[in-house]
Amino acid sequence: MELAQLVVFARPPTAGTVKTRLAGLFGERGAAELYEAFVEDTLRLCLRIRAAGRLDVALWSAGPDDERVSEWAGRLGATAHLQPPGDLGVKLAAAFDEGLRHYQRVLIIGSDAPTLPIELIGAAFDSLENAPIVLGPANDGGYYAVGASHSVRPSFEGVRWSTAHAFGDTVRANAQRVVATIAPWYDIDEPEDLAVLRAHLSLDPAAAPATARRLRELARAQR
Repeated sequence: MELAQLVVFARPPTAGTVKTRLAGLFGERGAAELYEAFVEDTLRLCLRIRAAGRLDVALWSAGPDDERVSEWAGRLGATAHLQPPGDLGVKLAAAFDEGLRHYQRVLIIGSDAPTLPIELIGAAFDSLENAPIVLGPANDGGYYAVGASHSVRPSFEGVRWSTAHAFGDTVRANAQRVVATIAPWYDIDEPEDLAVLRAHLSLDPAAAPATARRLRELARAQR
């Protein structure tokens, strides 16, 4: 059995279907372009992690036949898996069921945190050495990462997704297990999240270069 797998959840960057809460600022097309930049920076992170050690990367998408998604998977050297119908818990469960058949540790991240530091990914995998489940809490009450080890798939029973209760609900759903927690980070869903992102990138544009570039382009287009 291989040591570890990092799974990325992504969506085709189709206008009107991704980052819809940002469309009021950038338009549907601009919001989709910004999301595509988020994914580019997430893939960059994955490739850095894979180059650093014995770890495979997988991509689970809502649209595996999308040309852009296929390109992303090709860059990762992976196949684009289709997320099943259902809420996020159903989709996470399917990815864990598949991953834990082949890997000792599986960590799933989204594509909404383009500045996510590589150190937090390392901390999550390290936590799975001693705990069956790990969560990386996000600024909005959800989480940017969830991991499992030793064939223990997390329970997502009763989790109120896309609310401030998602992290707490997941901890309660797994109350009979040890759930490790790593440092929090921020993801980008709401217009107010952009202030944090812009402040971060003003100090360190290399934290998410594709996102920094796209934000500059969108700002120029709005003048």
